Amino acid sequence: MAHRDSARARANTAQRRARIEYAARFVVADGGFAAASINAVARAAACSPRHITSFFDSRDELLRTVFANAAGHELEVVTEAVDACGTPDEVVGAVVEVFIRRSVAGRGLAYALLIEDVPDSVQRERRALRRGYVTVIAAALKRTLGLDYPAEVFARSLVGAIAENLVDLLDPARSNPSALEVEWHISTIATYARAALTALPRDNAPIAVAPAAG
Repeated sequence: MAHRDSARARANTAQRRARIEYAARFVVADGGFAAASINAVARAAACSPRHITSFFDSRDELLRTVFANAAGHELEVVTEAVDACGTPDEVVGAVVEVFIRRSVAGRGLAYALLIEDVPDSVQRERRALRRGYVTVIAAALKRTLGLDYPAEVFARSLVGAIAENLVDLLDPARSNPSALEVEWHISTIATYARAALTALPRDNAPIAVAPAAG
C-alpha cells in the first residue's frame, strides 16, 4: 500500500510540474520569454506563484526548462525529416521546408526560440539547439555525400541562412506572411543551399585561392 501511495504521489507531482511547464510554454508562445513572469505563468496554470517556486528554483530555471523541452521536440522533427532523405538535395529541401513551415505556423514560439533576447541560461540552451541541428544535418549529409565532405561547415551555413531569413517572417511587429511569401522563401533558400552544396571543396580536394589584386 505504501508503495502504491508513493507512486501515486510521484505521478501527481509530475502532473503538476507538467501543467506548469505547459502553461509557461503557452505564455512564451503568446508573448515571448519576456512576458513569462512567475505571476503570468501562475495565472495561466491557475495556481499560486509559490506553487511554481516549489518546483522551480527561479524564473530562469523555468524558462530554461521550457526552452529545452520545446527545442528537443523541434530537433526530433528535423531529425525524423532528414533520416527519411536519400540524397543531399532531399536533405536540404527537408531542412528548409520543416524550418520555415513550422516557424511560420507557430510564429510566437519560433520567434522566442530563435530570435528573442533571452537570459543567459536560455541562451546556453539555444546554442545547444543550434549545435544539435548542425550535428543532425551534418550526419545526413555525410551519409548521402560521403565522409570527406565538410558537412559541418555546410550545416552551420544552412542553419544560419534559414535563421537570418526568418527574422522578418517572424517579426511580431509584422503581419503574418502570405502563403506566396512563405513558398518563395522555401524555394529561394533551398535553391541557394543546393548550389552551395557543390561550391564547398571536399576535404581531400585543393581549395581554390583567389588571385592577388594587381
